[in-house]
Amino acid sequence: MSEEYNTYNELRKKGRYTQAAHFAERQYLEGNRNNPFWLTRQAAALTWAREYKKALHVAEKALSLKSSNPYSMLAMADALRGLKRTDEALRYYEEIMGDPKIRFSAQKGILSCLAGKKEWDKMLRRMGQWDMPKELVFEWKVKAFAGQERWDEAIDICGQWLDLQTDLPQALWALTEFEIQRDGLEPVLKKMGRLAKISSRPPVYKEIYASLCKKAGNPELALKQYEELIRTGSDLWNQRQQAFALKKSGKMSEAIPMMEELLKLDPKDIYIHSSYVSACKESEQVERALKFYEELVESNPEETTLYGRIRKIKKMPGLELD
Repeated sequence: MSEEYNTYNELRKKGRYTQAAHFAERQYLEGNRNNPFWLTRQAAALTWAREYKKALHVAEKALSLKSSNPYSMLAMADALRGLKRTDEALRYYEEIMGDPKIRFSAQKGILSCLAGKKEWDKMLRRMGQWDMPKELVFEWKVKAFAGQERWDEAIDICGQWLDLQTDLPQALWALTEFEIQRDGLEPVLKKMGRLAKISSRPPVYKEIYASLCKKAGNPELALKQYEELIRTGSDLWNQRQQAFALKKSGKMSEAIPMMEELLKLDPKDIYIHSSYVSACKESEQVERALKFYEELVESNPEETTLYGRIRKIKKMPGLELD
């Protein structure tokens, strides 16, 4: 692989999708403009950044250069799916199913489209026709059975999935949700509480237990779990959950600065934004929120949504402007 592609891929792995899109655009403009390669990479990065309209425009440009390019078709399909133009996306995915290099991407795209249309039986039939890795089959079968509220079968598939990949977080979270649907919250809460106490179990059990404590209306117990997870070297997800739990417990003096640090790390996190503004309003710290957003936009001028947030905050009652 070229050094340029490695740079692009590193940006993708770090979740810096907008930067990856800009990098791909520069490579296209500085290179062979009859080659759609960097246009398809730009469209893909824009789709990951959820900029679907821009992604579609770039993918259309790539296809205009070479209408039979399967990667350009995949970029088109992914952008169309993001725009909820599901039937159009399906046509492109179907067209590239014969290319072995991107067959799995096409299969996942088709299944995602069918899930969006809630065509669960079609999903199950298509999976029966395809050669897919077991873990992918489990992932999509679980979605189909859950969509049909076939909880026993969904739980059984989760069990098979966990036999294949022990303690897999995705399967454990799904299993927990399906058991709640079938058995109710209380027995699942007790079961997960027991599992969370086993020190040899990975952190995901404590994460799930903390989430269930919040769901059961016990934010203080949830907070204890998150604090323990943070002490033992937790990840960003747990810090987000701890911040939410602190706010729910009314501990605004602890929640607000934690949310500010999280927003510095990810200024696109709409859930932290919403919770942060709400916490500042409840604790009558709207001026602090305004000052924080003005500083945040200085370090992230490309994040255009921040300007809208500043305008909304300036209209809030209790704010004294010079």
